[in-house]
Amino acid sequence: MNLTLKKYIRVFGINAKNNYVREAVYRSNFLTMLVVDLIWFLVEACLFTVIYEHTPTLGGWTLHQVYFFLGIFFASDALFTIFFTRNFWTFSDLVNKGELDILLTKPVHPLFLALTRWMSLTAVFNFLMGIVIMVRFGEQAGFTGGWKWLLVVMWLNVGLLAQMLVRFTFSIWIFWTERGFALSRLYYTFFTIGTKPDVIYPPVIRYVILTVLPFALVGSVPARALTVGLSIGEYVWICTILLAFWIFNTVMWRKGLLRYQSASS
Repeated sequence: MNLTLKKYIRVFGINAKNNYVREAVYRSNFLTMLVVDLIWFLVEACLFTVIYEHTPTLGGWTLHQVYFFLGIFFASDALFTIFFTRNFWTFSDLVNKGELDILLTKPVHPLFLALTRWMSLTAVFNFLMGIVIMVRFGEQAGFTGGWKWLLVVMWLNVGLLAQMLVRFTFSIWIFWTERGFALSRLYYTFFTIGTKPDVIYPPVIRYVILTVLPFALVGSVPARALTVGLSIGEYVWICTILLAFWIFNTVMWRKGLLRYQSASS
């Protein structure tokens, strides 16, 4: 194995161990997060249950397909919570308080450290809950299972990557403004749109969450891919969108570092 890769894996392992110890000390965090996320799912499920009492389909989706979508979204969002959520909430402090200084002196990429310092390991149980929901409603939704569970792994990672890239796009502006909290609130305002299947929205909003702010990649697109499939053109589009965000974030990160003033300056 490449020595550089071994170094990054070792650093990640140390961070995971430290976070596990922290979570073990504050055990009530697990129960609180589990209850909150369970309530969120129940609210969403009840909402669609009421809607489907009056119509057999919504945008061509059945109730079971929507539940399957919620399972995917729940699992993918749980992965993001585990690895990235807390890091993005503290990202503004790295810049505004000069805490980025110490990361810039380490022998690994500072952005890797900035995004892996904190983990919410209790969200693992929320991830498992999402998988259980997918298993429960998958067959009725048109998901055949079997080898396609490998595709589930791929799509969960696509959703994780999409959410991370969009969140970083909102966070990177902290190098030019001190209003990190306002940007985070704006992100979650748009994020709520992605908690519903994209097919229920009018064309303009659907276009936004498929391209400009691709939250549909977290749940809607994976659910559609696993139940009815996607065309080659749609796969190309997904890769293009993710690559565009990756390039944009990389460029803005480098420009941000040029503007950064350390705590000692």
